[in-house]
Amino acid sequence: MSDTGSKSKGLAWVAAAIAVAAGAALALPYAAKHVPWRVEQWMAGLLGGGPPAHVCTGRTEPRARELLRGLVTRLYPLLDGDAELPITIDVIAGKTVNAYATLGGHIYVFDGLLQQAQSPAELAGVLAHEIEHVRNRHIIQGVAVNLLTLGALKIVLPGNREAEAQIAYMLLTLKFSRQEENEADTRGLARLQAARVDTAGFRDFFARLAKKSSPPEIVSNHPASESRAELAARYSGHRVEPLLDDAGWAALKAICA
Repeated sequence: MSDTGSKSKGLAWVAAAIAVAAGAALALPYAAKHVPWRVEQWMAGLLGGGPPAHVCTGRTEPRARELLRGLVTRLYPLLDGDAELPITIDVIAGKTVNAYATLGGHIYVFDGLLQQAQSPAELAGVLAHEIEHVRNRHIIQGVAVNLLTLGALKIVLPGNREAEAQIAYMLLTLKFSRQEENEADTRGLARLQAARVDTAGFRDFFARLAKKSSPPEIVSNHPASESRAELAARYSGHRVEPLLDDAGWAALKAICA
């Protein structure tokens, strides 16, 4: 075979390999979205990704945990199919103004974000957004794609502390596409509406933080506040019922005290 023929054949194999890799990368998020929930929960136990700080239990406010549970119950389970994907929501210590969802339906809210929230409706707006990341399987999709960049072998090597640290960091800092963020916003607002929660809380929380000179990560990686305000307006005008009274809200905010 001539050198020209060998080179052409080699280039064809390279092109085929690239095409297969590209196809796999495009198909992976779709396939991941259909991973059974029990498998995602198993992966959560395998990969970790738990809270980076201790879970707040309301030592000085014994009813804080129950108040949080009641607020969450207004939001979830609520819609068709929710019961098939059980979730847990906890407040964790730390001044970071952020909340994040991880594998297996675990959502963590930093106390820093709780302190920034000015009403139960604002907190509910953040929770509804994170719930929809879980509900629409954005977490497992993001993890599947990111694990390719970490290297599949790293998760099967026993005692690989470096790999474990990388995976934990990846779960904590998982980024979503603009489409996924918009989906979480839209469906989160629909959830608030169904729960009879004022969607102005969602609008006000993100708009206020966006005005800071250094917006926290939960704002900087999400759609512009103007777009969110317009979206929230489409989900307003429904009957609203209060989540907590003033005393209950003050007790919940003291959950990490």
